[in-house]
Parts: sequence; structure tokens; C-alpha cells
Amino acid sequence: MTALVLMALTVTTTPDVEAARLVRERFEVSGRTVPAEDPQLMAAAQRLAALAASKTASDAAGLLAVTEAVSRAGGWDASPTAIVIKAPKDRLVTELAKQKDLAQEPSTAMGVGFAESGSRAALCVLLAVRKFELRPVTRAFAKPPSRLPVCGALEAPLETAELFVTLPSGGVERQPMTMGDAGLCATFMPATRGRYVVEVLGRGPRGPEVAALFFVDVGASSVSADQQFVEPTTTAEARRVVTARINALRRTMGLVPVAPDKVLDAVAQAYADRLASEGFFSHVDPTGGDLKSRLAAARYRFSTAGENLGSSSGPLAAHFGIEHSPGHRLNLLEREHRALGLGLATRAADGLTVLVQVLAAPQRDDGADPLELAYGALAELRAKKGLPALTRHPALEALAVEHARRCLSRDKLSAELEPGRKLHERVFEVVTDAREASIDLAIVESAQAMPSSRNLADLRYSRVGVGLVRGDSPTYGDDKLWVVIVYANRDE
Repeated sequence: MTALVLMALTVTTTPDVEAARLVRERFEVSGRTVPAEDPQLMAAAQRLAALAASKTASDAAGLLAVTEAVSRAGGWDASPTAIVIKAPKDRLVTELAKQKDLAQEPSTAMGVGFAESGSRAALCVLLAVRKFELRPVTRAFAKPPSRLPVCGALEAPLETAELFVTLPSGGVERQPMTMGDAGLCATFMPATRGRYVVEVLGRGPRGPEVAALFFVDVGASSVSADQQFVEPTTTAEARRVVTARINALRRTMGLVPVAPDKVLDAVAQAYADRLASEGFFSHVDPTGGDLKSRLAAARYRFSTAGENLGSSSGPLAAHFGIEHSPGHRLNLLEREHRALGLGLATRAADGLTVLVQVLAAPQRDDGADPLELAYGALAELRAKKGLPALTRHPALEALAVEHARRCLSRDKLSAELEPGRKLHERVFEVVTDAREASIDLAIVESAQAMPSSRNLADLRYSRVGVGLVRGDSPTYGDDKLWVVIVYANRDE
């Protein structure tokens, strides 16, 4: 008789494997593309799970802790969504299944990590939208290297990029990234010991977006990944605390503080409400409006302005994310900024706080002659470049004023309003000793916001005429200043 032997094979899986399967299922059910498991994010999630198991889930979910883990794992995704759960091992996946935001936002890359510590265990899921493919970059040096290239490829719809680096001193360096054999590249020099925060800021139809963020340490880093926030309990307190933190940073860098501005507060609050209620998160709204158009609608005149957007569990956490990003930090440290507007709103979908910061250098003409302000602004720009002052020329000024009026009346900003009749050619008719001439045209909010162009920095030119006309335009908006600047030299 042949004996029948039955064998049962039991296959057990770990919580991270089950969690990854759950995430994939949630994305499939939602109709979204399933994010791919990314080795860097997997390693970062494992590190964060270990941190949560030994400490708390909030310690592991903090922005600095997440960025530190991603960077140490060789990753670069900026502010990935971090879902961290601490519970008994057999409850981890059940608790994860209760999360409503698992597939709420599109993601193209994910990492899942699991760790145990005594009777407690932790699970971490990282979800990110990959915006940049970074070529390998060394993240730690014993002594300062001579140069450090940052290269890679942008993901659509991003088209151009800049490199921002927060230095150990707290200042920020900025430079464009240019196309080469290794893709888009820029090089910076970590000249001193300390931590460098490196950011690739991409630009596309939706405005600027942080495409990559990571740390580079020269020598031993003393930066702690622990970042605890005591969040304010009222909107008024949140505004006060965030403003105080911004001004503390500005004072540290030797800059004058910014003051709350009611108009900017209204602009920032209206946009925060839209971001929270309409479900988008971008500097450009779905209709194509940007910060400039929002300030124009509020009839706010400025020479420079910048906007920061943050989203997190509370206003201070959202601000920390802003302060932590070199590109956003540069707005906070813009020397010319004097005014601040803050907007705070809560997203109903996930309860996260949306923070909008608008910083600007307002224009207060106070009855001053706009033309005098314009010439003063040009003189200041020349002085900053170490160049001699230009001589104000009455004939060039009259020509510039006439052309500015004609541009406004035709709603067309051009040096050639009639075929074959260029403004450059008319210069030689009214200033017979001129040998060369150039024209700058601009539409600005204030007479002090004069364009800094190659013509302004050209040593050949010694004379200038400025034409200003303020008016409304169907194309360029209401209450704008149309500017025509004519440069010329002498026939010597």
C-alpha cells in the first residue's frame, strides 16, 4: 500500500511586504498609477521605522528627520509624504489600512520600512512624486572638496532649473543650471566645514517647484534630526509666532525685520483659502494667475516680491519646511523686503495646515516725483555695479516720454510701433552727436522698480532719458507704469 503524505507549507510575510501590497492595491482602486518601489526611499523608510520604534512616530515623521533619512540613503525627493505608525507588530498593517490619504495624492515612487524594538514595532511609508533624476552626488566629506557638481534630468512638465544652496553660515547661494553632457548641471564649492542644504528648483507651467533636496556635510555635522514644535492654538498666535521666527532669522543675517502688511495679509489669506478648498498646491493657480497678478488685483505697488507656500501638521511645522528649503529661504532673506503677509487655512481632506507667505518691498511714493524716483533708481543700480552715473539728457527724455505715451495708447510695448520706424533711429535725429543708442522698455508697478539691463551696465553709454506714463491696459492690467529708457553716447 502506498502511503499518502500531505505537507502544508505556511508562508509568512513581514509587515513591510504586506504594507507595500496594501499601498499598491489602494492606488489601483483609486485609478492612479502605482508608485514604483525606490531603493533610496526603501532605505530611508527603514531608517525612519527604526527611529520610530526606538522613540516616537512623531520623531520619525518630522520634516528634518525625513529629509535626513532620505539624504543619508542617497535620495533627493523633496518633502515626501511620510506615514509613520507605531503599534504591536500584528496591528501595524491594520492601522495603516485606516489611513485615508494612502492614495489621495499622485505618487511615482515609494519606500516602505519596518522595525521592532522590544514589544513595540513601527512601520513607515514614504510616497513621493519624482521631479528630477539626480546623478550620484557624494554627501559627506572629511574636508572641503574643491568643487561639487550637481547634475541630472528634469521630469516633465518642468523645463528649467536653478541650484540653491544654504551655506553653513545661513546665507543662500543661487545659480542657474545649464545643459551639458551630464544633463542639467551646476557646480558649487563647499569651502568651509558644516552642513550644506542643496536644492534644485525647477520651473514649468505651474511655476517654481522644489525638484530635489538633500544634505552635504563637510566634516562632522552637529545638526540634530530632532525638531519638536509647540504649535500655536489660535490664528492670531500663529501669525505672531511665524512673523517672530522670520524676523529672528533676518536679524541673525544682519537684515532689517519685515512688518505685517494688511494688504499682503489679505492677498496671502485669499490664496491660502483657495489652496485649501480647491485642492491644488502651486504658485500658479488653475486659471494661470500668479503672485504678480494677485498683487496687481489688490493694486499693491512693489519693487520686489516673493511668495512661499508650505503645508504640514501645523503653522510652525509648515514654516519650518519653508525655512529649511534654500529657495524659499532666499525669499525670507531678500534684503529689500520690508513687508509681510501671512495666510493660514486648513485642508478639509487631510486636516493639514496650508501656510502662504508673501514678502515684498512696497513702493511708497509719498508725493515724490516719479521721474526723479526713476532716475534715482537707475543711479543706484549703476552705483551697485561700480559704474559712473549717467547724465540726464532733456532731448532723450522728451523722446522717451513721447514713445511711452504712444505705447500706452496702442497697448503695445515695442520700440517699433510703425513698420520701418524704430525708436533707435529717431535718437540720431534729435541728438545729432550720438554715435550709438539702445532702448529698454518695461511695464512696472513703481518708478523705483527700474529694469537692470545690459544697456544700463554698458560702459559705452554716458547719457540717458527716461519716459514714464501710468495708465490702464487691456493686455497688461490697470494702473501700470509704462517705461521707456533711451541710452546714448557721444560721437567722439
